[in-house]
Amino acid sequence: MVLATMVICLLSFMVWLHHFFTMGAGADVNAIFGIASMIIAVPTGVKIYNWLFTMYGGRIRFALPMMWAIGFMVTFIIGGLTGVLLAVPPADFLLHNSLFLIAHFHNVIIGGVLFGAFAGYTYWFPKAFGFRLHEGLGKAAFWFWLVGFYVAFMPLYVAGFLGMTRRMQHYDVPEWRPWLLVAGAGAILILIGIIFQIVQLAVSIRRREELRDRTGDPWDGRSLEWATASPPPVFNFAVLPDVRGENAYWAMKARAKKADAEKSETDYQPIEMPRNSPTGFVCAFFATLMGFALIWHIWWMVIAGFIGAFATFVVFAWRDHDEYEIPAEEVARIDRANINERRDMVSAAGGR
Repeated sequence: MVLATMVICLLSFMVWLHHFFTMGAGADVNAIFGIASMIIAVPTGVKIYNWLFTMYGGRIRFALPMMWAIGFMVTFIIGGLTGVLLAVPPADFLLHNSLFLIAHFHNVIIGGVLFGAFAGYTYWFPKAFGFRLHEGLGKAAFWFWLVGFYVAFMPLYVAGFLGMTRRMQHYDVPEWRPWLLVAGAGAILILIGIIFQIVQLAVSIRRREELRDRTGDPWDGRSLEWATASPPPVFNFAVLPDVRGENAYWAMKARAKKADAEKSETDYQPIEMPRNSPTGFVCAFFATLMGFALIWHIWWMVIAGFIGAFATFVVFAWRDHDEYEIPAEEVARIDRANINERRDMVSAAGGR
């Protein structure tokens, strides 16, 4: 998986010219970049099979993050396959300026970016904010998004094959109209999905006590972030975890009762924490101001932005107190409260 990622990293710098197959660079150049564009599908396939094999033989629960993840994989695969087709220079000569390319691009950018981002957003939301997103509204959003996406963009592949070019203000080809009407209906479904996501967030915030994640582990996770409370305390772990193997937290949960009983007797130590500082945000503001001024040659603003960023940095560098200490008693109180909360939830679940 790591090697596949690194190969993609390298090849991605070598395939960009496939966007210029029609600029007259010549057959030799087009062949080289066409082959590179096809080869990049191999490590991408490795990643896809890796994701699929992590599910093979397992007990899959179709919770909302998993639904988004599967939607991402299917959509991204279709986008990748159509991308390989566009990597063939003769085909690209016909399709590069058509709606086929638009459909391919959205297959990749929606499936490869948005659906994956929605999976991560849903999965880690309770860890970040301490309560889960509403599952029912989320699933409604997912289905409207997924169905709407295919209804919106699959017809554009057909319209592209029929010769419809992109960036058109109007058209007078009757054969294109049915496909565009279907695509418009798909766009409406996507809009409904977006509305459901907004409503989901609003309802979840309003019902956050009911949706509160009291265990810190709402998905029965394997990685160590789920061993902390939701949201985590500022020090993350009261005691440094004993990591053994790739799925350390999964192994810890296998002996959870014994571990919890022993953890209450842990010898807690005070933890040093860095103080929060707005330095990065303030410096970024002045740097952005300076960059804007450099583009437009507003020299007084360049100087003001530089002085502001430099002064902020100097003030930060001369701070005397950069850290503070959380007493061992406070660390113990927070950690034991989390352990007791988990134990109560597990007992209640066992009683049901």
